[in-house]
Parts: sequence; C-alpha cells; structure tokens
Amino acid sequence: MTKNKELETYFKLMLAGGSTALYNYVQEHSLLADYKVGDTFSAKDFADKFNYKHGPAEVFLNSLIALGLLEKKADKYGISPVMELLKGNYKNLSAEYWAHLPVLLKTGTPFKRMDAVVDSEKEYQVQVKSLEWMMTPCAELMVEMLSKTRPDLLTKKDLQVLDVGAGSGVWGFNFAYKNKDAKVTLADWPAVLVVAKDTASRKNIIDRVTTIEGNFHESVWPDGIFNMATLGNVTHILTAEANKTLFKKIYKSMAPGGELVILDAYGEVPEGELARALYQMGLTIRTIQGRVFMPEELKPMLLEAGFKTFEFHSLDVIPQSMGMLIAKK
Repeated sequence: MTKNKELETYFKLMLAGGSTALYNYVQEHSLLADYKVGDTFSAKDFADKFNYKHGPAEVFLNSLIALGLLEKKADKYGISPVMELLKGNYKNLSAEYWAHLPVLLKTGTPFKRMDAVVDSEKEYQVQVKSLEWMMTPCAELMVEMLSKTRPDLLTKKDLQVLDVGAGSGVWGFNFAYKNKDAKVTLADWPAVLVVAKDTASRKNIIDRVTTIEGNFHESVWPDGIFNMATLGNVTHILTAEANKTLFKKIYKSMAPGGELVILDAYGEVPEGELARALYQMGLTIRTIQGRVFMPEELKPMLLEAGFKTFEFHSLDVIPQSMGMLIAKK
C-alpha cells in the first residue's frame, strides 16, 4: 500500500497537539503533584478530589496512561516513574525556551547563554542529573558497540578513560561499569561534578574515579596516558576554533593508539529526524552560537590535531538522535 505522507504528517501534528494539551493541563493544575510512586487511587477518588465529573475524569486518566504518565492495575491508578522526573527541572518540558521563539526570530537574541563561560557552570549544574538519566541508554550502547570490535576493552587491566565536559559522568562511568579495572578521569566544573561523585559512590566505583575540576579549556591534564576519551554533547556548544584547540589538548593527553569518542545529535537513524531538528532549534534558543557540527566538519579539525583514522556509528536507542564519531591517535 502506498504511504500517504500528508496524512501521516497531519496525524503526527494532531497527536503532538493533543498530547501537549493534556500534559500542560496536568502540570498547570498540579493534578499529579501530591502522588508518589506506589500511591494508588480510583477514578472516583481523582474526580472527587478535583470536583470533576466521574465519566470524563476516567477517560482523562486513561489518556494519561497512553501518554505514559500513569499506570493502572485493576481499577486503581498510580503515577509512572517518569512523573517523578517531571516534577523536577524538566517539569515544563522546556516550555520557557519555546516561549522565547518569537523574540529569537525577531531579534536573534537567545533565551540563555549556556555556551558562555560565565553561565556554563550554573546552567549545567541544574540540568546534569536529568541528562544522566536521558543519556544512559546511549552510553551503554556506546560501550557495547565499541567492545565488539575491541575485544580487550572490557578486560584491559590498565584502561584509562578521560571524560571531558563530563557532567554526570555517564559516558566515562559506563566503561567502569563493564571493566572492573578501568579508571575514569572526569573534567568539568566542580558544581557540575557533584552529581558524578554521588553516582560514583552509589555505584561503588568512587575509588577508580578522579576529577579535574574547573574550566576544562584551562585545567591541566596529564599527558599521554588515556586509552579512551569521551566528549559527549560538548562540541555543539563550542566554536570551531575552540573545538580545534580542545581536540589538540585531548590528543596530547592520550596514549599512542588511544581513541576519542565524540557523541552528539548527528545520528542517522531515520526515526530520530525530528529529535535532531528540534535539538538544533533548542540549541539556537539557549546558546549564543551553538550548533551541531557534523562528522564531516569535525574530521578536518581532528586531523589537524593529529588524529589519523575515523569511524562513525549511529546509536539506535532513545532519543534516536545520537551518533558517535571515533578518532584514533
């Protein structure tokens, strides 16, 4: 049967509009704010609590199940685990950014300057915990894919990993989770690394984790020791010149044959097309000059830094927008 592209687009927009309306109503009226995971309630309980009519309220609750906000067992409802996250920093799904779109389009002035050094630590301190959760599937798949063609990656006794712009440590830590002898060095702002230190303690890898705290452009790293380095969601907040300088610094810190893995929203999974487009739009709203540098743009910069060979892979997991470019010293 021939696909009807126009009809597909129409229904996607209809579903997006309806989902957004339902979600915004829930948050604007704090309908689920009092419930914790494990609490249960009936449709009648919910209707009585908010003085709603029982019939429409039950249909409303069932629509929230379809959205993934609620779960149901027998005749009892309960919030899904994702609702705990949606009570925090990502409660409004970055609505304030999108509300700034008319100003951006007319003046070119971004809502925030997350790529400015003066704002960077404060802004990423707020977001880093949620980013850990969102990027974990990609980080796990990254290590899985690398280990298939690098048999000693998970057994190497002296594996040294450098995670630049580490944030939560999600990229570097996944090497340590799979290789019990791997040591991980995290380079980022001290306030941002608080989350990484907490995660390392909870996961019992803190004795294999070192931090280099401060502006990673200026902090001092050891030379020639790292077998792997990760740069996750960093190149898109830097200028081309800043990326070139950073690549040279990373190159100097790596052992012969070491590999740098650059992760960003440049995957090629078809289902991630919209996510990639919205990510670039979001970057434009929240940064001064942020943009996703594509692998073909990064390779000449990496060659200039000294890296010799490259390979690229898309990461076919949620959010299906990510890819990894691997550069070898």
